[in-house]
Amino acid sequence: MTNGAPRSRPTLVTTAVVLWLVVIAFQVVSTLVGAVHRVSTDGPWTLVPVLIVLAIWALFVFGALRVGRGSGRARFWMAVLGVLGLLGVVLPPYGLATLAGVAGVVAAGLPYLPAARGYFPPSPPRARRTAEPRVVGWDPDTGEPIRATDGTR
Repeated sequence: MTNGAPRSRPTLVTTAVVLWLVVIAFQVVSTLVGAVHRVSTDGPWTLVPVLIVLAIWALFVFGALRVGRGSGRARFWMAVLGVLGLLGVVLPPYGLATLAGVAGVVAAGLPYLPAARGYFPPSPPRARRTAEPRVVGWDPDTGEPIRATDGTR
């Protein structure tokens, strides 16, 4: 926020969030359809990996919503996940999953375009901590550290 005024979300960020949510919805539906088939052929224990995958998709939704709120860390991690989704684009078989991968890569790149960068606050500068005097020993009675002082050892 600048000067106490709320900042408006750029259209590029909104587009990226919507693309992420569409891609995730497609992946959830495809996971559930595959789960129905696996349960009917392999038994109910195949639901355990499906639940894990659904939890991962829930983390994707959380990340996409955080990008929509202006989180720089979420923008970074969603970009990393988008780059990993690029593997799904270049590896066969090609089809709707490839289209979803392309949409994920586009959604990962949109928040990094110049028109959207201002929405994400810069990282705060790192402040150096003042160095504490080094410990030269321990008080045998109290167990407190004995620290070196400037000029004496």
